[in-house]
Amino acid sequence: MAEATYSSLSWSLADLSLFPATYEQIIESRKRTAVQWSGNMTLEQYLQRDAILDKQEHAADGRFVTWTALVARRHAGATASEVQEVTAYGVASVFTPTRNRKKGYARHMMRLLHWVLAPRSALPPTFPKEWGMPPDETMLQSAGVANAQFSVLYSDIGSEFYRSSGLDASLHNGWYVTGLTETSWTFDAEAIPCSPSRSDATTANHNVKHLTQDEVNELYNYDADWIRDDLSRPSATGSKASQAPGATCFTFLPHKGVGGFNISRTVQFGHDLQPSMPLSRWGVVLLPQSVSTLADALADLGPGLEAKTRKALPFISWTFDTGRKEKTLVVTRLRADEEDFPVLLEEMKVVAREENVKKIAFWYMHPSLRRIAETKGWKTADREDHLSSVKWYGDEGEEELEWVYNEKYVKSVLHTKTPR
Repeated sequence: MAEATYSSLSWSLADLSLFPATYEQIIESRKRTAVQWSGNMTLEQYLQRDAILDKQEHAADGRFVTWTALVARRHAGATASEVQEVTAYGVASVFTPTRNRKKGYARHMMRLLHWVLAPRSALPPTFPKEWGMPPDETMLQSAGVANAQFSVLYSDIGSEFYRSSGLDASLHNGWYVTGLTETSWTFDAEAIPCSPSRSDATTANHNVKHLTQDEVNELYNYDADWIRDDLSRPSATGSKASQAPGATCFTFLPHKGVGGFNISRTVQFGHDLQPSMPLSRWGVVLLPQSVSTLADALADLGPGLEAKTRKALPFISWTFDTGRKEKTLVVTRLRADEEDFPVLLEEMKVVAREENVKKIAFWYMHPSLRRIAETKGWKTADREDHLSSVKWYGDEGEEELEWVYNEKYVKSVLHTKTPR
C-alpha cells in the first residue's frame, strides 16, 4: 500500500480555490515570505518568531489562519495537498526452467501479469483473443489484486525484454527503465589505509550512533511519515518532474518490512544451517546532543505527524549487494541536509573499511547532495545492471513521471502530482 499527494506549481485561475493551510504548508509559506518580510532576521529567527506568536492569545481558537490557494479538485474526493493511499507491486524475480526457455513463456507470463495487477479500467477493452482465456476475475478479487497504480522491477537482462512485455502482443508498452544514476566510491586498498576500529562516538559537533538491524527498521517506521511530508512538498525531493505542470512523482515507503527485507535477505548459514548476519551495523544516525540512544531520540519526537516532521533525524542505512563478486555496500535510505550529509558519508566509509567493503553505491541522491559527494571524490555514472523499471497504470504519460527516492529499500507507494 502507498499514499499519494498532489501539489500544484502551475494552473489556471479557474482551477483554484482557498483552503486552510496544513502545518507543512504554513511552514513552507513562511519560508517563502521570509524572502520579502524577514528584514534583518535570519530564516531560522523568522520561523522561530512566528512559532512563538502562534502560541499567543491572538492565535488561539483558530483566530489566526493561513489560507492557501490550491487546485480545488483533481481527483474525486481529493484536494491538491491530500495524501492518498494507492497499491503498487514489486516484481521480485522471473524464472523459467532451462528446458522451457526460448519459447516465449517468460514474456507471455509478464504480459499476463498486467492483467493480474492492473485494474480493468487501465487495460484494453478486450483480452487478446490469441492469448486464450484471461485470468479469472473472481480469483483475482479473492487474491486482492487487479488494483495496482503501478508496478516496478529491477532488470538484470537489459531494458528490451520487459519493455516488450506489454498489455497485448502488439503493444511495446511494458516496464520502462528510469532512474539509473549511481553515485559511488571505490576503495583503493593500497592508497587508503584501514581506519582503526571505532564504536559509536559523540564528537564535539555531532552525536553519532551506529544502527543495528532492529534500529534501522524502527527508524523506517518514522521515515515513512517523513517521506509523506517530503512528497507533500515535491521540491523537497529535488525532483525534476516537480517543476513541470502535470508531472507525477512517486516513491515507496520503507516501513512494514519493505526496507527491512533488503537487510534480512543477506542472512548467511553455516554447515549447521544456523542463520547469521554478515554485519552488526546497518546504518548511522545523527542524534540530538541531549540523548544517548535512538529510542530516546524517537520518544522525544512527540505524537503526530507534525511533531515528527519538525525533528526528522538525519540518517543513512545500507545493505550488501549479494549478487556481486566484490563486496559492495548499497545505500537503502538517505535522509540528510547539506550540513549533515558529509558526516554521514564519512561514518559510512569508516564502517565500510572495517568490513573490507570494496565499493559503496547510492542508487538515488538529491542533486544538491550529489554535488557535495562529487567534490569529495565520489563518481557518478549510469548503472549497467539492476535497471529500475516501471509500468504505470494511470492516465499519465511516461514523460510526466519520476520515481524519486529510487533507492534499494524497495522490493506501497507515494506519488505526488503537479496539476497541469
